[in-house]
Amino acid sequence: MNTQRASGFEPAPTRARRGSRARSGSRTQRATQAAARRRHAPAVSEQDPSPPDLNELAAHWQRALDVSEFALRAAVGTLPASYLSEHRRCLIQERQETAELLAAIAHARGTRPLPWLSLVPVSNQMLGLSNPIQTCVFDLDGVLTDSARLQASAWAQVLDELLLRLTAGAGWHFIPFDRDADYRTYIDGRSRLEGIHAFLDSRGIRLPEGRSDGPPDADTAHGVAKRKGEAVARGLLQRGVTALPGAHRYLDAAGRAGLTRAVISASASTLSMLELAGLAGHVDYWVDADVIRAEKIRTSPSPDLLLAACRHLDVRPEEAVTFTHSASGVVAGRTAGLTVIGVAEGSEAELLRDFGAERTVPSLSTLLAPSLVPSDS
Repeated sequence: MNTQRASGFEPAPTRARRGSRARSGSRTQRATQAAARRRHAPAVSEQDPSPPDLNELAAHWQRALDVSEFALRAAVGTLPASYLSEHRRCLIQERQETAELLAAIAHARGTRPLPWLSLVPVSNQMLGLSNPIQTCVFDLDGVLTDSARLQASAWAQVLDELLLRLTAGAGWHFIPFDRDADYRTYIDGRSRLEGIHAFLDSRGIRLPEGRSDGPPDADTAHGVAKRKGEAVARGLLQRGVTALPGAHRYLDAAGRAGLTRAVISASASTLSMLELAGLAGHVDYWVDADVIRAEKIRTSPSPDLLLAACRHLDVRPEEAVTFTHSASGVVAGRTAGLTVIGVAEGSEAELLRDFGAERTVPSLSTLLAPSLVPSDS
């Protein structure tokens, strides 16, 4: 652009600027005009398609408004400061008005949580991350959802039934599966078959591997794995899973910042759980039991799961951060070369720090800048 011409540049009558002129009237006049526009707006008929997702619309607006902000920043030193200041003011006003409009539509629909717009572009710092980070890798259980309780309950149902029969036949004392200690020590983060063998080995019990196409009632590792899958399916139908505090907003904000988002889980129900928790639309890629089986990936504390996520998203490990709730996840992250943030409280957080987590937080929401925290949270 010719800088001499720019020195006498008169701001063009953009939509934002035209809006600022129209707003020179009284607040009552503006409210009356807005009400008239709403009255004359075309009604949506029953034959119309489903209304768009408001949070998706908000994300599109965020990207468009952020591009405008970046353009203004790039023009510093080229265009007059007064011109840039005026357009920046109009851009802020447009962000506020767009956010208010989306919120009003959400209230009218009864939509929760409310869609949101950041008044400034979302940065890594606003997410509690450093600038080199380009990808976030999240544990499903314990970081994004409360699915660990469902998983532990399903394992208890299946393993206790097996233990009762085996110990009764051998005359042993029955010790039930511990949904906390046993789950975290032998099951969490492992594939079903690995978890079954690890737990039963701790009890001095060996089961034959069996066949993957064998019946679910067989006392084989594959049979137990199938029964556990059926127990999870029943639990999903009866209780479902819920997103943990801050998970939805953090995933959304990470996407607004331009970061890619991956989820890792050894569960075969990963996608179903993400969908039930309302998080599937905010995830770019996931490594689950199907990927683990197809690519013969070792689970944590091996780094293979994290490295597979980085490979699929074409990012170097040093450009990624892993959010984990387990000590084995910390070890995997450190070995893979990712930044490691532990998600836990109290003694569990201390344990994750002892294993090498660079930082621990009670939930993802505590990493967010105050301006990104939902007002109704």
